[in-house]
Amino acid sequence: MKNIILIGMMGCGKTTAGHMLAQQLGRPFVDCDELMEGTTGRTISQIFAQDGERGFRSLESQVLEQLSSQEGLVIATGGGAVLSRKNVISLRRNGILVFLDRSIDEICASLDTEGRPLAQEGHHAFVERHHHRLPLYLSAADVIIQDFSTPEATVAEILEKISEVGKKFLIINGPNLNLLGKGDVELYGRENHENYASLCTMIEEYAKVHNSTATCYQSNHEGDIVDQIQAADGVYDAIIINPGAYAHYSYAILDALLAVNTPAFEVLIGNIHAREPFRSVSVTASGCVGQIYGLGLQGYLRAMDFFLKGGQ
Repeated sequence: MKNIILIGMMGCGKTTAGHMLAQQLGRPFVDCDELMEGTTGRTISQIFAQDGERGFRSLESQVLEQLSSQEGLVIATGGGAVLSRKNVISLRRNGILVFLDRSIDEICASLDTEGRPLAQEGHHAFVERHHHRLPLYLSAADVIIQDFSTPEATVAEILEKISEVGKKFLIINGPNLNLLGKGDVELYGRENHENYASLCTMIEEYAKVHNSTATCYQSNHEGDIVDQIQAADGVYDAIIINPGAYAHYSYAILDALLAVNTPAFEVLIGNIHAREPFRSVSVTASGCVGQIYGLGLQGYLRAMDFFLKGGQ
């Protein structure tokens, strides 16, 4: 059972919503700040005063790593938890990240600054901090909550939206796939005589029908593909990859697939055994949980089905 992890600025209501959510679901509730205080025997203010923000963030990362190894929790994180990519990766490994996207004006109107070191720097600094963190919250979130009319309404929206959470796919296409539709019709079939944009549209629409999301990425450069695979770790639920010609010789891409925890499925549009002998071997396939070839563009959707039906 995945953890439900609340993220957002201080004062957005994570603790209040977390308590109510845990009670309704019959789950344990963990407030990360309270856990750190209990672990160290010091208040958050004392930790900041004695160890500085860097020391606080290090301790926070340790606590979040420990919590991510557990299941069935409702967790309220500190406002700066998303500043570390390592934290996001840890939390996503076994959790649904819920961003409480409360407006900065509402937060400032109701914020109790006592015991909050980073709230002591004034209104302008607080607004700037929110502006800096907002893209990080949005990037990390599986679910975004915007109803703060009452705590009950907030919890109701959380329950509704987490029940709809599907998969978060990264679709990686390698060299020359941007030229899809300009190739040999006899090789790929008439169904595939489309362009790359239509392929992405098809994939994105299929994901949406299944309450999921798909981000399409294409590059003609091996290092860029390696970077994307590494960046997907802990952020996406699955990678669907068509390495193109790199499938036959890129040990760098293979190593990247093996190095990350995000599972990948390889898709090759044509029948690799009906082409030149060197194309019948894929070195990157061994870094994936499965391989599909010869199904045309439908291969991407069948690979997504593997994960949508519970495959890992």
